[in-house]
Amino acid sequence: MCRLFGMLSIEPSNASKYLLEDPCSLHNQSKANPLARQGDGWGIGYYSGRVCHLVKSEKPVYEEYEDFASAVGKADSNLILAHVRRASNPRGLPRTKIISIENSQPFKHENYLFVHNGTITIPDEVEESLGDWRSRIAGFNDSEVYFWFIVKAMTEGASFADAVRQFEGTLSELWEMNREKHPDKLHPYIGLNALLSDGERLYAYCKHDRDDESRKSLCFEEQPVFQMSYLVSQERLIVSSEKTNKDEDWKPFKSGHILIGEIDGKRVTIRLQGI
Repeated sequence: MCRLFGMLSIEPSNASKYLLEDPCSLHNQSKANPLARQGDGWGIGYYSGRVCHLVKSEKPVYEEYEDFASAVGKADSNLILAHVRRASNPRGLPRTKIISIENSQPFKHENYLFVHNGTITIPDEVEESLGDWRSRIAGFNDSEVYFWFIVKAMTEGASFADAVRQFEGTLSELWEMNREKHPDKLHPYIGLNALLSDGERLYAYCKHDRDDESRKSLCFEEQPVFQMSYLVSQERLIVSSEKTNKDEDWKPFKSGHILIGEIDGKRVTIRLQGI
C-alpha cells in the first residue's frame, strides 16, 4: 500500500504543509504504521512552466528526511505530485529487482506525471497488451504497466476517463483469459487509485473494492485505507490518499469516480464524474 499526493494551485507554491508539516503529512504517513511502513522509495514531480522536473529515491523517505525536505522546498509550482512507496510484488521477484530508482514513483513521460496506489496482480499480461509501448518499461513495478497503458491511450487521443475505462476493460478481459494461471490470486488488481498530470490539469481516479473497507487509513483511521480525500478552494486543489489534517474541509472520494482539476482564469475548478 503506497501513499500519494497531488496539488494544483493558482500561484506557484510548495506543498510543505501537506508533505512535511501536517499531523498526517505524506512524510508522517510513511511511518504511521510501524508494521507497514512506506519504506521502498519516494518521489516528487513538478513543473516549471512547461518543463517537468522529477526527484526520486529508492530509500525509505523517513530515513532521508533532509533530502525529501530539500526536494519539497525546491518544488515551487502550480502542479506537484508526490509518492511514498510500499512495494507490491505480484511477480514474486527478488527484492533487489523491485527496489530501485526506476521502480520509484512518479513515473514520467514527456509532460505526463503519474502515481498509483494499489497492485496490478497480472502485470505481465498487461505488459503484453502494450504493443510497441512495452519497450518503454524501465523497471519491475506493476504500477508502471498501468502508467504506460494510460499514457498510450491518451497519446492516441483518449480522454483520461476513456483511458481508465479501457484499462479496466482490458484488465477484466485478460483476467478471464488467464485466471487459471494465477490460482493464488483473487482479482486482477487491488486498488487503482491514481493521479496524473499533463502539466495543465490534475486528474485523479479513486477505485477500490468493498473488501478493502475494513482496513482503515493510517493516521486518523476514519475512512477505508484506499478511499482518497480531496480539498478544494478557489486557490488550490489537494488530492491525497488520506486527509493530512482535521482542520480543513476534506471531502471523501467515492470509489469509481474521477476528479479533474484545472485553472480557469483566477480560480481552480473541478469536475467529478463516475465511470
